[in-house]
Amino acid sequence: MSQAYTMADAPRTVLIIEDSHVQSKIISKQIMALTQFETVIANTMEEARQYLEAARDSFFIALIDLNLPDAPDGEAVDLCLEHSVPSIVLTATFNEEIRKRFLDRNVVDYFFKGTIQDMDPMMYSLERVFKNQFCKVLVVDDSRMAVAHLRHLLEVQRYQVVEASDGVQAMEVLEQDDTISMVITDYNMPNMDGFELVRNVRARYKSNRMAVIGISAAGSGALSAQFLKNGANDFLTKPFEAEEFYWRVNQTMEMLDVMSSLSACQELSE
Repeated sequence: MSQAYTMADAPRTVLIIEDSHVQSKIISKQIMALTQFETVIANTMEEARQYLEAARDSFFIALIDLNLPDAPDGEAVDLCLEHSVPSIVLTATFNEEIRKRFLDRNVVDYFFKGTIQDMDPMMYSLERVFKNQFCKVLVVDDSRMAVAHLRHLLEVQRYQVVEASDGVQAMEVLEQDDTISMVITDYNMPNMDGFELVRNVRARYKSNRMAVIGISAAGSGALSAQFLKNGANDFLTKPFEAEEFYWRVNQTMEMLDVMSSLSACQELSE
């Protein structure tokens, strides 16, 4: 995923697609009060289509009511994805079938409609997705299928992704690209396994500069503890749910941002 702009000039407008005028205004006010973003409201899918066709590059994300009068089955999500605009779904009901529809449509996140206080997690999600556009993640696995799957999940969350097939190649990539801020690595790889890769990464990068998440298959027992002891920030057991992956990666990146900010403040005070 290439970026033709920097954080300073990136689009900062949220497209709100919600048929309730009251609800859409409440959401809009909260976004503008608590975040750095502007909003545009569309009360129908047709209005959203007109906005997207006129100024698609103005929007970095869309908040979409799952059931609109002219789009009762989530068609507005498909519309936004067709225009390469990431989507967060708003819903008044939830069950496993609806959840599967969200994931099949590659939505960034979903939230229940509720009170103003319930919107705080949604504000966090907007901020995180905006920042993810400028975060680069290195995926390390000797399985092409596994790499493709992880790339897809990361790109749903708007991360930039680079790849390596083993630990040796991963260290070469890190040597050549100092903009990478997270490594997600499998354990069982030729030439250099996940443990050795984590040790090499930690020998070169402090925890406030580079985050590491280890991944391995179910039944791997003590691998999680060994990954963490060698310097990983977190560990995931395969197979995992997409939502768990999103949460773990975003939380780890958020902690990296916090640690980097604290380190920068400390350096300024010295």
